[in-house]
Amino acid sequence: MKAIALLLPLLAATSWTPPPPDPVTPLAREVADKALRWLVSVQNPDGSWGDNPGSPGEVGNTAIATLALLTQGSTTSRGQHFREVRRAFDWLAKRTRNYSGGRALDGATLLHRKLGDNAELYLVALLYSQSLSLNLEAWEDARMQQELGAMVAHIAGLQKANGEWETSYEPMLTTIAAWQALEQAHAAGIRIDQASRPKVVEYLRGQCLEQETGVFREERWGRAERFVTQAGGVRVLVAEGLEKEADVQRAISVIHKMRFDQDVGGATGGEEFLGAVYATQALYLLRGPVYEAWYERITKALQHGQNADGSWQGHHCITGRVFCTACSIMTLLTPDKLLPLVER
Repeated sequence: MKAIALLLPLLAATSWTPPPPDPVTPLAREVADKALRWLVSVQNPDGSWGDNPGSPGEVGNTAIATLALLTQGSTTSRGQHFREVRRAFDWLAKRTRNYSGGRALDGATLLHRKLGDNAELYLVALLYSQSLSLNLEAWEDARMQQELGAMVAHIAGLQKANGEWETSYEPMLTTIAAWQALEQAHAAGIRIDQASRPKVVEYLRGQCLEQETGVFREERWGRAERFVTQAGGVRVLVAEGLEKEADVQRAISVIHKMRFDQDVGGATGGEEFLGAVYATQALYLLRGPVYEAWYERITKALQHGQNADGSWQGHHCITGRVFCTACSIMTLLTPDKLLPLVER
């Protein structure tokens, strides 16, 4: 009897508590799982991904597809898709080995034409910043850290005096992609000497953000109101802690009046899927009803546009199914917080 009495307090102290509710809704999880099955099924035998199933491997597409698998929780040593992640990193390592800046990692690709001549560098730097300490061996971490440092130095040197990055088909999106790569590398402990975060903010608020309406506009697109630039601009300004500023609050409110596929009359391209990632990350940082309403809406929109095989197709500009599908997975699984890039 005495032994039972002594055991009761221990049982009380270690009583089971139910896990917290899944932050990813059942519908979002279902849609993402279907997409993940498609994505791993079209990985090339060498571990890479190209624009579409069977396309030659590219650094940019391989990097963003691997980011999608990391978002699901797989690494090089654990998780449902650890083998695919391991093979992807091995393929990328051959392309980035001894990187010292000043050279492209890919030839001319669709991502280059739309997001700038260094698009693949922004994406692989973002991937490596999320992957430090996930490697199996210490020497792999050291190699990745050295290569990431060289990538960051090259990216930082591309910033213009006005805060913008290289001239491209999508000036704002190129700038935002470069900013995110540097921001996450800095968070991972990589020193950044040349680039200026305040200049990025000055460029976005001074040259792109219409103060009275909260709409981001750029000369390249005739000062039109576009979802992709609205989402990207808000992503940066919220991450920089400016969400309480009146102009930024107006910019946030504009997103709630937009559809992610509105820019080309409902014909989504890879830019729109990338915009969905940026919008979801930005609003997730704010939490609350604002985020919840958006997350439900973007989940249903992505479900509606998903192909029967689980992929998404771009209908203009960035048309590759790998890029569009990887972005969609990252959007749907943002609430899992398995990658640091969903934090400020």
